[in-house]
Amino acid sequence: MLQVRLICWNPDQARERARLVKTAGFQVDASPLETKGLIARFRDHPPAVVLIDLDRLPSHGREVAVALRTSKSTVHLPIVFAGGAAEKIARIRQELPDAGFTEWAAVAQALHNAIAAPPLDPVRPVPHMLRYAGTPLAKKLGLKPDMAVALVAAPEGFEESLGEPPPGITWQTRLTARTALAIWFVRSIRELQEVVGQLSARLPQAASAWIVYPKKSGRYKVDFSENDVRNAGLAEGLVDYKVCAVDADWTGLKFARKRA
Repeated sequence: MLQVRLICWNPDQARERARLVKTAGFQVDASPLETKGLIARFRDHPPAVVLIDLDRLPSHGREVAVALRTSKSTVHLPIVFAGGAAEKIARIRQELPDAGFTEWAAVAQALHNAIAAPPLDPVRPVPHMLRYAGTPLAKKLGLKPDMAVALVAAPEGFEESLGEPPPGITWQTRLTARTALAIWFVRSIRELQEVVGQLSARLPQAASAWIVYPKKSGRYKVDFSENDVRNAGLAEGLVDYKVCAVDADWTGLKFARKRA
């Protein structure tokens, strides 16, 4: 039986989507996706097709597809995107025109079509990190003129790494009612739990927050993963929607409050 690797960022939706695909006669792997070692896992155990849910965190799904398309060992894997808002789909089509796109109601036929006609000469989009190579860190983090920014537990020298920030930035050491953006560094799972609790309780409704944590490939020991950061935020009503590699040692996920 052909296997579908389903990538869906919401566990409840993943179970529903998996049942839908199983009724079409496929085996489904809908387990949470670990980005570390992603290419090696797809190379060593390639599915018949990769199915990516665009109804939530479409930018994350796009980056997984871009990573697969830019590796020689996974470039020919058929990819199907399902669901999603029209404007998001249009942007992804521009980068990955040879992927499949479908509504969930027609996903079975789209999967069969993708398996029957895998891309022979796949388009290789520019990887995420190269697209933003040379972009100042302040811009990648979303700093804007006259913004109140809470910078908490940053390592020594971090402000210097931002280069020339936009004019009028007000730097804060804690969250206040004026905070528009928080950049909060965490170094352990215990700190992570404390930080998401404080963000949930005190982050202004219209503000956003970066939770910045050590890369597993960096110089700091770390006892948690990207999925732990994402799940901790979700548990407190925060939704991640952007990723940023801060430097060789730190990376971050950007969160906002979940819309009602």
